Amino acid sequence: MSFLNYAMKLIGGASTTSVTCPNCGLKSIQPASKIRLKQAMLCPGCKSLFVASR
Repeated sequence: MSFLNYAMKLIGGASTTSVTCPNCGLKSIQPASKIRLKQAMLCPGCKSLFVASR
């Protein structure tokens, strides 16, 4: 892995964003990479899985 790839992976994994659960409305902090890759997130309040839109 090159130094540039390592730096991009380190920077990309460190950012977080606030996401609102569509079921219960609770806001939680989730990794920005999950939103970018459209991965499922777990709500800490109601324990439902959801995919956030941008």
